[in-house]
Amino acid sequence: MRTLVEDTRRIMEAGGAKAGTMEITKTKVNLARQYGEKIMKDNGRELDKEIPFFDKNYNFAQKQAKQGFTKRKDMPVIDNKDIKLLQGRLKKGMIDIAAPFADNEVPNDPFPQGLDTSLGKKWLEGGLRDGVKDDDIVNVRITKLPVGNLLPIQRQIYFDKSIRNVAQFGAEGTIGFSKSKSNFYVISKDNRIIDGHHRYLSAVLVDPKINVTCLEIDLPINELLPMTLAYTDAIGNMRNN
Repeated sequence: MRTLVEDTRRIMEAGGAKAGTMEITKTKVNLARQYGEKIMKDNGRELDKEIPFFDKNYNFAQKQAKQGFTKRKDMPVIDNKDIKLLQGRLKKGMIDIAAPFADNEVPNDPFPQGLDTSLGKKWLEGGLRDGVKDDDIVNVRITKLPVGNLLPIQRQIYFDKSIRNVAQFGAEGTIGFSKSKSNFYVISKDNRIIDGHHRYLSAVLVDPKINVTCLEIDLPINELLPMTLAYTDAIGNMRNN
């Protein structure tokens, strides 16, 4: 039998491939409140009982989202299995992200975009064949942070997607899921989110002080973003439309 956490994770992640309609950066708090009240009522809940500080938390989330600088189509497409493989490859220095580069057909670029899976495999293993030991190793660590300390990079975060999850599972279920070990956010060393924007919004709407698990990759966002985009291409994942 699935647990509440497992069900919540399945539903939150299943929605990742499809866009919502209410971008938080473009939706005023009064309209968000109206939608939130309706969706909560449809699920037998009351918005102000589930999220007593809804307006305050929404305005905070909107302010944070406005600092984002990428569109949904320019974000990496990676699931938990991909992330675990990425973590292992980075810690072993397998991915050829630092000069000198391996002598193969892959462009001499630390983050080559648009590789097919054949060339992608060479890039994913080139760090072991470039003649220099340890130059491609990137530290990865697990850390805990208040979810409100994380910084979105994606501007297109859809309120309607995130509030639906809170309405279905309630504040208690959302908090339980957010704190669970099976839920983690992939972040740069400067706390920028690479993966988990809609889970982030669900948690911030309920309580920005929730401590969440983060997989921190020791690269600044201006390197981590193009690296994970190159990784998306190299493993054969289709980017978002």
